[in-house]
Amino acid sequence: MTMRHVLVVGAGVTGLACARALLGLAKERGGIRVTICEASSNVGGNIVTENRSGFILDGGPDSWLSTKPDAERLVRALKLGPELISTVETHRGAYVAWGKELHRIPEGLVLGVPTAVGPMVTTGLFDWDAKLRMALEPLVPRRIYHGDEDESVASFMSRRLGDDLADRLAGPLLGGIFAGDAGAISVRAAFPQFVAAEREHGSLILAMRAQRRARMESSENGEAEKPKPGFLSLRGGLGSMIAALQDELHDADLRTSCPVLGISELEDDPRGRYAVETARGVEFADDVVLASRAHASANIVRGLDASLAEAFDRVLDYASTATVFLAFKRAQIAHELDATGFIVPRSLGRKILAATWVSSKWDHRAPAGHVLMRAFVGGAGHEELLASDDGELADLALRELRIFTPIEGRPLFTRVFRFHRASPQPYLGHLPRIRALTEKLSRHPGLYAAGSGLDGVGIPDCIRQAETVARQILG
Repeated sequence: MTMRHVLVVGAGVTGLACARALLGLAKERGGIRVTICEASSNVGGNIVTENRSGFILDGGPDSWLSTKPDAERLVRALKLGPELISTVETHRGAYVAWGKELHRIPEGLVLGVPTAVGPMVTTGLFDWDAKLRMALEPLVPRRIYHGDEDESVASFMSRRLGDDLADRLAGPLLGGIFAGDAGAISVRAAFPQFVAAEREHGSLILAMRAQRRARMESSENGEAEKPKPGFLSLRGGLGSMIAALQDELHDADLRTSCPVLGISELEDDPRGRYAVETARGVEFADDVVLASRAHASANIVRGLDASLAEAFDRVLDYASTATVFLAFKRAQIAHELDATGFIVPRSLGRKILAATWVSSKWDHRAPAGHVLMRAFVGGAGHEELLASDDGELADLALRELRIFTPIEGRPLFTRVFRFHRASPQPYLGHLPRIRALTEKLSRHPGLYAAGSGLDGVGIPDCIRQAETVARQILG
């Protein structure tokens, strides 16, 4: 009897986590052969870490949400638990750029929803009309969605909390997760917890208060627990997670610079259900996992099923971005840098989306007496900026940072990372598009899809999807 063969397309965190889960399950349920084909010369996808003269640069994501457990669970299973770090406790706030100033984001804000009265009253970010509008949020009638009715994140937040909060806080905070436009992203797909809060409580503010009461009642002393850090990372950068995953995949055949070109179905063939054309020849597989971006998956399946390819083409668009790192001596920066960084509302018309004060956000990211910053450029609606070369992008980032952060002299070095069509955009109507894709995939037993944007974004969502697919294959 031939050993079951699973071919995984893509060696980002989704593909690597899927392969690891398959090999782990196979130890319990029988042998399996796993091949991973990656089009690029590197593994990790958007996760890339560089160490330069004592500075640690996470070019793509630098953390994950601590409230989603899958990433932390995997990291601990990879024996990286001692490397887990949270954001520097004294710097967990952030700023928002407005005018030519940085305003502290009021405390008690949860994903753009104000939960504390005092900080919203005293902030200079909003006038009194805007503050009153937020306070009236519990009186706003709830909306019940019927069928596939949808609403953008910006429209939802504006309807519930007012235009000013949607523009200056919720838009850059929530849209920034996708490097996208909050006016185009589906709230039902991207933030279903908001829709559930409105449906069940009639108010986001009342829902947050109910959650706080529940936490108090469940705690041993009846007091509100100290807030947990929102984000977790690894001391040496997220690249160490990718390296640890690779180390555990010694029983898999991991092929880089090996794009998958097409796929066809076989009938009653002992070699497998699918013939997969790769740059190194044809592979026969019983199961194929498309852990690639949707547009890449569309090209792979086009010869197999034109309607499935169309579903992949339609399900997600992707934005292109660049991250620009700039290193300085601490004496060059005339700012306290007492936060994780700042966000920039789109209505301000600036050329960066946000900036991270990396060495303030995380320990161990810069040598003593030095500062590491990162600016985000591009994203939905601003991708023309990426036509500039690396030097021009670095100069642009420096000019933009100087508007809000006094900086003397030139950086010690700069580094630009580019991510072409890499940030998924779950636009309005995303959920029915996902259903259509799922239905068309079901016509091809043994063919699976997983990855950022299909069912959530971020590292924990990718890992969850990857492990779910592994269980489906070997279940």
